[in-house]
Amino acid sequence: MQVRLQAKNTFTLVMVIGFIYLAYLIFFQAGDGFPEIDINLRDIASYAVLAVEMGGRAVKKIHEESGLHISKKGLTDEGKDELLTKADLVSNYLILDVLQRFPKLKIVSEEKDSKVTEQEASRYRDDQYSIWLSVKDILNKMPERRLQLSDVQVYVDPLDATQEYTENLTQYVTVMTCVTHGDEPIFGAIYRPFFDETIFGINGWGVMSSSGSKLTPVDLDKTIKTVVVSRSHAGKVESFAKSAFGQETQVEPAGGSGYKTLRLVNGTAEVYVHTTAIKKWDTCAGDAILRAMGGSMLDLEGNPLKYGQNEPVLNQKGLLASVRIPYTYFKKVQPFVKDSKL
Repeated sequence: MQVRLQAKNTFTLVMVIGFIYLAYLIFFQAGDGFPEIDINLRDIASYAVLAVEMGGRAVKKIHEESGLHISKKGLTDEGKDELLTKADLVSNYLILDVLQRFPKLKIVSEEKDSKVTEQEASRYRDDQYSIWLSVKDILNKMPERRLQLSDVQVYVDPLDATQEYTENLTQYVTVMTCVTHGDEPIFGAIYRPFFDETIFGINGWGVMSSSGSKLTPVDLDKTIKTVVVSRSHAGKVESFAKSAFGQETQVEPAGGSGYKTLRLVNGTAEVYVHTTAIKKWDTCAGDAILRAMGGSMLDLEGNPLKYGQNEPVLNQKGLLASVRIPYTYFKKVQPFVKDSKL
């Protein structure tokens, strides 16, 4: 007895088997019911730059209006009021709006609930196309790299140095985004809204400014021998820094982790030290930029900071940062870490 398959029936059978196999791949092989999405690092990095500039321009506009609408959202680790302003919320809303071009992108933001409506935010939204035109030639220089979206996470700090922002110390204010892949910060962007300058870097490629300049570490003999520390607990950190680097060391209190990172980049400081807990949206962009220059941020146990999806957002082990030989600097501070009472 012979079974003869007609062409039409054979085609139907193949199609049915194909759909069954596709359904198996989607719903059983993919963890969340969807196939893997492949993205280009250049694309997400470009949107990250657009996002910080969009948010930062809003920060500046709101400051010029003198309508900060300051509130308190808790206490810092130093026991001081942690402030929240209208600028934090509007900047966060606009940044997330840009980044939502990537469906299912995991975003870690300082302001989880923006509490801002589209109507409130729209008056501060600059034309995205004009922002893109101003930086497109620089963005196109960034390398292409294929990544799986499930391994990517973006950290957002919509307004770094809020305390200083409310005190009109705008030189410290930055807006930051950072792209991570696994535990590694691979792209960082820091925008200074009151100076209209963005610094961004990709690990393994380098660092550039929005003016088109390629940035490299300033020669060590030309780097100013200053340790930058937080304004909020400068006395304790000053004692720690002088113990580690010598009593003649110049210790400068400054606001904002982003600002202190930029001081390392431009060679007006040698080391950045922080001895208390710090959130990773404060450090991620700066860490990515330092790594792109050959440096790093380490905790005060000598370990590189990790930004993976299973890692805690709060780094409770302090940090030491530099654009070069971070482990050499760590060896200097290591004997005094116990006394810093982390």
